Amino acid sequence: MRNLARTVCLSFALVAGAAAAQNGPFSPQDGLGLQNPAAIRNATVIERRSLPPQLRVQVDSAVAQTSPDDLQELRQAIATSPAATKALQARGMNSAAVIAVALDEDGDLTLIAEESI
Repeated sequence: MRNLARTVCLSFALVAGAAAAQNGPFSPQDGLGLQNPAAIRNATVIERRSLPPQLRVQVDSAVAQTSPDDLQELRQAIATSPAATKALQARGMNSAAVIAVALDEDGDLTLIAEESI
């Protein structure tokens, strides 16, 4: 669980700019909200390729520094969220496509997904 929180918090710093650009002001909180699927009220999927180049480089760097176990733990937590699962399915994806996330204080989850996994 500590690794999950670290992975999610690391992802916050990278994705906050993209989420703010897409959804207005973004105020991240700690990643433990993923452990409580009921805390997620809305989920949005953003494909990595649609990120501005600077954010794409930052996301790629963070993913390269994230262990496979941490990423798997994050994906398992995402799979338990009905809102996240529904948003991913609407795009023809599942939790395996997710490479980074951000969760704001209002329960809005932003999932950064790789278009080809």
